[in-house]
Amino acid sequence: MKKQLLSGALSIIMLGLLVISSCTKEASDVAPSANRVTIGNSENSCVTLLAGRNINAGTVCFEDEDTDGDGYVDMLRVCYNTINGWELTEAHLFIGNSMTEIPMTRSGNPIPGQFPYKSGDITGLTTYCFEIPFSEIGMVCPNPGKNYVVAAHCAMRKPNGTGGYQTETGWGAGERINTKGSWGTYFEIVVSCDERPPVNTCSETAFAMDQNGSAICFSEFGEFVNNPNRWGWTNGPLVEGDYTFELWAGAGQCNLSNGARVGELVVRYRDGIADVTYNVFTPYSLKEVHLYVGNNPLATSNNGPHPEYTLAPGQYPIVSGLLGEGTTDANYVVENLSGEIYVVAHASVYGFDCE
Repeated sequence: MKKQLLSGALSIIMLGLLVISSCTKEASDVAPSANRVTIGNSENSCVTLLAGRNINAGTVCFEDEDTDGDGYVDMLRVCYNTINGWELTEAHLFIGNSMTEIPMTRSGNPIPGQFPYKSGDITGLTTYCFEIPFSEIGMVCPNPGKNYVVAAHCAMRKPNGTGGYQTETGWGAGERINTKGSWGTYFEIVVSCDERPPVNTCSETAFAMDQNGSAICFSEFGEFVNNPNRWGWTNGPLVEGDYTFELWAGAGQCNLSNGARVGELVVRYRDGIADVTYNVFTPYSLKEVHLYVGNNPLATSNNGPHPEYTLAPGQYPIVSGLLGEGTTDANYVVENLSGEIYVVAHASVYGFDCE
């Protein structure tokens, strides 16, 4: 069982005059990780997505995540979110060490089609995320801080009310790449890693598992998920009633012999309402919680016409953020449910040696 922890912090420093949004979004689209992402000195984690140079069409949001549960953040997620009827048709993202690395024409205009991260055709989506392993951008924790330049481009459309669409180019707000050419923009982010915590305060990834047979290991979903290497369980389908599941930490590949039972999850489902409570045993405590309850076996990573299942806890509808020191229980209520449901309950649990 891996028992190391180095929490990460991602701050975004904007260059020049930059529009900073309030980053209003659905929790299921872009949920904050345990490692708070900030822009400048604000509490925001997003920049404004501008359409046609001056139309507020949404946000480009950032978070870092520990994808393998070893306590080290190892991935950067960048999500485009549209508002006010705007839709995405494609997205292109550049992240590198300097502005000079951005693909450009000889006259200095950016070439989004040559950016390293491309969505392909995503016509009609209102949210799209790139998941970028730290290894691809040369980021290794521990690290006092590494600067990156980001250029976030997309093509957008909005129904015009007459059966057609208004189409615009979109960019994450920042400084002009070419002050005399196209209006494409860039901004700067700083990815840093916090200091290692004291011994015995490291955390492990934990998931609830129905020992009575309804649990389905994530590996069973194979190609139907966007990140098939994660471990954990979805539990269901569940009819209305009371359930108590075991909470297991560090059980890689859903192998209980690899992990430790650290608590339980109590689910009370009645009249379309699910009351869900996490309880952990001494000496463990809760660091953060991510919860999905719904009719599909898994959460989805977008709300477009072709949603994709996701195993990333940061994209679940309910995200606690960092809980108070010594927290041993947490309760959540999910309403407007019907029929048979599934429950995916994730937690990061303190109480493991930092070996």
